[in-house]
Amino acid sequence: MKRADAGFTLLEIMVAIVLLGLVLAGVAQLNFALARRFYGLSAGAARDGVLAQQVNQFAALPFDSLKAKAGTITVNKPPLPYSRKVTVDSLSPKLRRVTIVVTPLNPVIRPDTMVLQRSKPGNNPFNKP
Repeated sequence: MKRADAGFTLLEIMVAIVLLGLVLAGVAQLNFALARRFYGLSAGAARDGVLAQQVNQFAALPFDSLKAKAGTITVNKPPLPYSRKVTVDSLSPKLRRVTIVVTPLNPVIRPDTMVLQRSKPGNNPFNKP
């Protein structure tokens, strides 16, 4: 048999396998980084949704009921298990500051804070005859 007709040698096959392995390892690393980034983005969107829900809830509560809702609770429901801490500060008899801190239970996702100021409604001048 001639050397040109013999086909691939074992050494050539091993080099090809090593090169293929290096390329696939790079692709796997890129895929892993993209998956981690996507998870972080989707969790951030879920955190923002929870925070918006909490702000809407406290904006709709009657002024005199705000202090009763202060405290910390933990919610273990998907898509985002979180802990919520609410503090209510009286700035004046007719003005209160509500601070809402949403801390996801997953340490990869950073906590977020929202501050809401509520004022006690006064007399409506348009209700006079």
